Amino acid sequence: MLTISQFADRSGLSPSALRFYQRKGLLLPAGRRENGYRVYAPGQVDEARFLSSLRAAGIPIAAIREFLRLNGRAREAMLTTWQQEMTARLLSLQIADQYLRGMKSSQPQVHLEHWREPSVLIWFPATAPAGPLPFRADVTARKKELGRRRVPVLTSGYVRTLDLVDGQLHGEVGFRIKPGRRLPQGARRQDVPPTLFATLECAAQGDKAAHRVFRFLHGLGFRPEGLHLERYLPGAPDRYLLMMAVRRIQPATAAEVRDG
Repeated sequence: MLTISQFADRSGLSPSALRFYQRKGLLLPAGRRENGYRVYAPGQVDEARFLSSLRAAGIPIAAIREFLRLNGRAREAMLTTWQQEMTARLLSLQIADQYLRGMKSSQPQVHLEHWREPSVLIWFPATAPAGPLPFRADVTARKKELGRRRVPVLTSGYVRTLDLVDGQLHGEVGFRIKPGRRLPQGARRQDVPPTLFATLECAAQGDKAAHRVFRFLHGLGFRPEGLHLERYLPGAPDRYLLMMAVRRIQPATAAEVRDG
């Protein structure tokens, strides 16, 4: 058997850390000597190192305690969840690092917006004459309709222009709602996985916004990835938020950032 000092030396944990794990019920001494001093079994060294490793990986005490109560497939499932959460955290940190490294005060105010959870967009068909923010009236009307139906809207309306026929714009107006809500009549559902967007607030008359965003994304090492939205902004009748889904590619080199 090992004294607490010997066990601390073997495991690499401090005596105070061992006492902490004992208080939390995670690692109990194998016994006590006649003088009341704690003693540990050599076989507990790996257990102590494992606990320390989980804490170093950022796993909360409560989650570790639950993990230790489980076995077999339940433990495997919990480990998989931790791995997925860690992957998401690492991706967020990489994205933040790449974004900050590429930022310059002279660049357009392109920002990142991260939908971290799966989302649901509901879309309604819309038609309007060509012009600045053509679907604003449709956005307002559909939002009021959803309010009457008690469908909570998470953000102001999104717009997609699909076609121009005889001076009429054909498109869709949409809203982000919580998953699990019943689909309103006449709406089309779009499930959106966790997505990172590059965003730029634009004037309604601006016609080069997308080009500016593409240049900025290239300089930072991001690549557009399909979903392209315009979000009409409350209290801003002449502005909208351009949103482009992106994914991270290889980090930009110093030369690319300087010349971007």
